Amino acid sequence: MTEIEIKARVADPRAVRGRLDAGAVFRCAVVKNDSYWRKNGTQPDEANAPGRAVKLRLREENGNSTVTYKRKEVRGALEVNDEREFCVTDRDSFEILLTDLDFSPYITKRKHTEVWDWKADDDTAVTIELSLVDRLGWFLEAEILVPDADTAQVDAAASALRSALALCGLGEDDLEPRFYTEMLAEAEQSQLS
Repeated sequence: MTEIEIKARVADPRAVRGRLDAGAVFRCAVVKNDSYWRKNGTQPDEANAPGRAVKLRLREENGNSTVTYKRKEVRGALEVNDEREFCVTDRDSFEILLTDLDFSPYITKRKHTEVWDWKADDDTAVTIELSLVDRLGWFLEAEILVPDADTAQVDAAASALRSALALCGLGEDDLEPRFYTEMLAEAEQSQLS
């Protein structure tokens, strides 16, 4: 499955939440605890590049552990990801396996997330998340899953995602093209300085 998403900074989460409550269907609230792992000796920007070591995310959510691996492609502020996920029933054993495969965790992220479902004018299903990311602030993520990432589907998804932004009172100037891992690494670096 291909995930197409955009992320935007949110200055007024109360206003965005109100707009979502008025125009979308609230699904749930959840806390997501993520640890990012990479092959030892690689840098974060090298991970997932062709011929490079992979990185992955291990997420703890509602007592369940999920591994996510993404082949990321960035098109401006739009991410088009070939995303693979699977559940892990024994997280400790999986972490031992990762360590034995010469992986180590390099960054953690905690998100307090509220999730809404919304349909664009063309009936495209969009998942919208309003999240408080520890150490970074408030963000909105809008995501569409498509079976194939051909140009027409990516263009249609981009249009629906921008409509989701407009629903929330956000625009192009609010888009955040950086990955959370980049922003968290910058935040950690500035704390050390």
